[in-house]
Amino acid sequence: MKKKNIVLRICCALLFLALSGIIMLSIYTLSSEDGLDSGLRSENVTETLKQEVRDRLENTPEGVTLSERVKALVIRFSPYGSNWNMNVRKLAHFSIYFALAAMIYITLAILGFKKASRFFLALILCAVFAVLDEMHQGSVAGRTMSKKDVVIDMLGACASVGGLTVISMIYSFISWIGKGIFES
Repeated sequence: MKKKNIVLRICCALLFLALSGIIMLSIYTLSSEDGLDSGLRSENVTETLKQEVRDRLENTPEGVTLSERVKALVIRFSPYGSNWNMNVRKLAHFSIYFALAAMIYITLAILGFKKASRFFLALILCAVFAVLDEMHQGSVAGRTMSKKDVVIDMLGACASVGGLTVISMIYSFISWIGKGIFES
């Protein structure tokens, strides 16, 4: 029974490690695009999202109201205001590092690392990769390095790792309570 459990844990860890690698490869590949290609890609994504909002959300009075409220909030609180292309680009940074940190954290959890170790290792690995990625991006034609991008990347990683740590703590607490109830 224990041998099956170890094999399953190793297979799961390898799966999440592979997913981490795929995400890292995606980040590296996107950073390798020259400035023109990168700009065109994000403009296409932005226009597609705008069209989806128009087609799916803004076809009822309630949807139009919700859409306008979301737009007003984004314009008010985003440092990029109504520059939807820049907002989408920065959301992409946040999201991909959110996913990368989650895959690293889960890999470490499967391998039996303690919560604090998972938390810090995942953040350190994401920070190192974010800095190296920006340095790589700075060497590509038409692209620049950006400290803001590293900060946004780390905000995504922190949100992911923080959320997973809280979930892990809640799970541990529930398990602890369950052991107390069933041992009585």
